[in-house]
Amino acid sequence: MAKNMKFELDRAFRNRRMAAALAVGCALSLWHLWEYVLPVRGYVVSGDYPLSSYGKWMGGENYSLQATVYFMWVPILCALPHSGSFAYDCASGYGSQAASRQGWKPYLRAKYLAVFLSGAAVAVLPLAFDFLMTSLFLPAVRPQAGLGLFPIGADGFLGGLYYAHPFLYLCLYLGMDGIFFGLFTTLSLCASLFTRNRFAVLLAPFLAYMFFYALGTTTLQLAACPAGFLRPSQLFVPRWPWLLGELALLLAGGAGFFAGFRRAERGLL
Repeated sequence: MAKNMKFELDRAFRNRRMAAALAVGCALSLWHLWEYVLPVRGYVVSGDYPLSSYGKWMGGENYSLQATVYFMWVPILCALPHSGSFAYDCASGYGSQAASRQGWKPYLRAKYLAVFLSGAAVAVLPLAFDFLMTSLFLPAVRPQAGLGLFPIGADGFLGGLYYAHPFLYLCLYLGMDGIFFGLFTTLSLCASLFTRNRFAVLLAPFLAYMFFYALGTTTLQLAACPAGFLRPSQLFVPRWPWLLGELALLLAGGAGFFAGFRRAERGLL
């Protein structure tokens, strides 16, 4: 398992697609910094209440184009580094060789974990980069609920934590984003059971992401839209039933991959 895991992680993180995905995410961050942060850095010395990096970074506001683009299209970026590798392994015969040497279970577990971690990294690292860059120009002043400068209500999801310990809130939210986007990325493995088309496999996480978005906007249950509730600024306020329900469905997708592979093993490889 350890050898498989190391090899799969090398394949997932040491490739040009990973570099390209991170470069696109960081480019959006720098564009946001140039357009929305640098023009207001003078507030630090103006004598007025200073603008806080917690309310101006790309994940902390709901009005910028860059944040909207990032959280709408990030599933495609997450899928780029490694989600098509299982379909490639099936088509090339590498999967049969790897499994015959160390067994199917270690190979599949390593593949699933590598796809999950690569998707989580692509989603979270540009956001962490953006917050750090924003904090170079604006102070990390603790948010104050009564000022109207911050998008999160004190009675909202983790609102008390946001105003009492904003950095802990940020870390927890980025962790939640990593889990959700990593699980969305693993849906590409399920798609690989049905098609060898790598383009379709890469699009599978995005299609699932948009399905929940369409479901939420059509039924007016906006808390079901991951493009809204996965933003740390909470464009749509998360609700526990939807949050846990979608998490369970994504985990079920992973279980379906392992169960479906057993039934389709001979046809795949």
